[in-house]
Amino acid sequence: MKSRWKLIYAAIATTLLLTACGTSPETENDSTNGSANEVETTDKGTVTENEGTETEVADESTSPDSQVDILKDAQLKESDEQNYTISVLPDYTLTSEEPGKDSLMVTGDEAVFMRIETVKKEDGTYDYLTDNMIAVLEASSDGGTPTEVTNAEAIPAAEGIENAKVLSVKAETASITGIIFERDEMIVRLTIYDSPKEEHFERFLHMGETIVSK
Repeated sequence: MKSRWKLIYAAIATTLLLTACGTSPETENDSTNGSANEVETTDKGTVTENEGTETEVADESTSPDSQVDILKDAQLKESDEQNYTISVLPDYTLTSEEPGKDSLMVTGDEAVFMRIETVKKEDGTYDYLTDNMIAVLEASSDGGTPTEVTNAEAIPAAEGIENAKVLSVKAETASITGIIFERDEMIVRLTIYDSPKEEHFERFLHMGETIVSK
């Protein structure tokens, strides 16, 4: 009888041992594989996200410049009365007022124009023309006090231009700007009579920057 119970106990123990050995490794492998797969998926997700971010930044940094050359449609014109050439945009007309003075007018609106004066550079001429420019601005604005413009974008800066100075004054129906600069052996003085909102100033400025001796 005792031998029989020993056999039964041995069979039960063996069964329990085999069951434990059979299931534990599978459970452990499943757990390990699950963790590995989770880490791999997370890594790929991060790489994909990073790659997407890098691509977006690269696209931003290499985006083309959207600025358009304001003078791309301009044509070279010669003054009839003075010794210079200038690039003139469509819808603007260059005419001679009198010896030593030209007008670059907006076609169809003669109240908006830029007077152009050029003289040979000599000692004292620059200072004289600057003082005279201030007087012209004051008279054109019924005694308004001109202020010096310091915004770099409103000051002529093309190659060869030196000693550029810009003064501006507001009148009741116009904005008036005086510009003077030296280029080579010539002094250029521009007087811009623009609308109060200065709708043409930028184009006048860039056309004025192209003035050179013939």
